[in-house]
Amino acid sequence: MLCVGQVYHTSVTVQDLDAQPATVALTITKPDGTLVSPAPVPSAWVASGRDYTASYDYTLAAPGLHQFAWVTTGPGTAPVPNFVNVRQFVSIVSLEEMKDHLNKNKITVSADDDGELANMMMASTELVEDRVGICVPRAFTDRIDAGHRAAQPLQLLVPHYPVIAVVSVTSQWAGGPAWTDPGDGSLLAADAEAGIIYQPSGFPFWMGPWDVVTRAGRQIISERWVLAAKEQTRHLWETQRGAMPPAVLQNEEIFTSTTGFTFSIPRRVLELLETDMAPSS
Repeated sequence: MLCVGQVYHTSVTVQDLDAQPATVALTITKPDGTLVSPAPVPSAWVASGRDYTASYDYTLAAPGLHQFAWVTTGPGTAPVPNFVNVRQFVSIVSLEEMKDHLNKNKITVSADDDGELANMMMASTELVEDRVGICVPRAFTDRIDAGHRAAQPLQLLVPHYPVIAVVSVTSQWAGGPAWTDPGDGSLLAADAEAGIIYQPSGFPFWMGPWDVVTRAGRQIISERWVLAAKEQTRHLWETQRGAMPPAVLQNEEIFTSTTGFTFSIPRRVLELLETDMAPSS
């Protein structure tokens, strides 16, 4: 699993040549559709017999899907672009703590497994946060629409809670108003657990929709939720290792990932979360 801040090594090899290709170029398309600029400068060609390889090390600065496309001339080649999904890794538990929970030491769980295990930890954290709210503190930007430009609500409801701090509220209309809190909650405040944003002055917001920037999460995470994340990760790990999953119990939740792999949330995980679930969960 590739994460923000890591270095991604990409390369192109042109085979069976008498001499190195005349030119080589690499285009990196970032998740927002823009290109990395200035254009990357690949390494010099490295020969291995009649094969020539050029490479480039790119520091992953943003989460999302990146495209790496190589083109050479003399001869002209254009290999299929490589798409790389970069994660902003978020997990309730550490990799070491998860290995302890699996009763696996560093001999039986190799470093090669760390990426796969980390991916499952992140998925389990998302599952827990979807039910009890944000646990790992981080920033969110949410587009909030009051339904009509003329509407002037006193409160805005954001989907990510509990809210630690409200950073700003910005109208999306040209020339519209913007509210930026100085950091003490005097201009923008929140009902933390409800995710309700308001102005302590009592004034409304106007000219919506607005982009609301908040920081949400918890300083102390309940041990029930930590154990739920561990147990969900253990379940995913065991099913990936080829172990037969337990029979699905009555009311067991079944989920399907975008890749088509189906898995269940064990009842023990739901029981650890059920008393803290939001009404809509």
